[in-house]
Amino acid sequence: MSGEDRVQCEVTLQRYIDEVLNQRHDERIEEFFHPDFRHETDESALKFENTDVDLQGIQAGMAEMRDKLDPRYEAEVIRWDGDIVHLDWTFRGVHQGEVMGLAPTNKPFVVTYPGWTRFKDGRIISARSDWDPVRTLEAVKAQIYAAQA
Repeated sequence: MSGEDRVQCEVTLQRYIDEVLNQRHDERIEEFFHPDFRHETDESALKFENTDVDLQGIQAGMAEMRDKLDPRYEAEVIRWDGDIVHLDWTFRGVHQGEVMGLAPTNKPFVVTYPGWTRFKDGRIISARSDWDPVRTLEAVKAQIYAAQA
């Protein structure tokens, strides 16, 4: 992938974060994703109802995430390997629904985790967040319960 292609993919990724994830313009999602997209993150520890890995499953999972955690996302590009961009993600949420067995507290929290996104024809074809459920749960608990004290 050329440097110019990488820049264009980074623009696409940032637009997806801004417009779909943060501004919640779900009607634009197909602009950013290749028709053969597959999500490769194991999110079973969240105990969400929506676990499908295709684009429709991701949309359903995003809706559930919004209801329970009111997320805001940021991502920093770390490096490129061919058509894969490695990222450091920051997730800011408000714990307003049951997640990972924790009853809602309505308290804010922030977690960071690495991940990657692969592009094909200028669109996202696969992605994975490499988050550790145990470490994430500990970090969230420390923040939401400390905020109650």
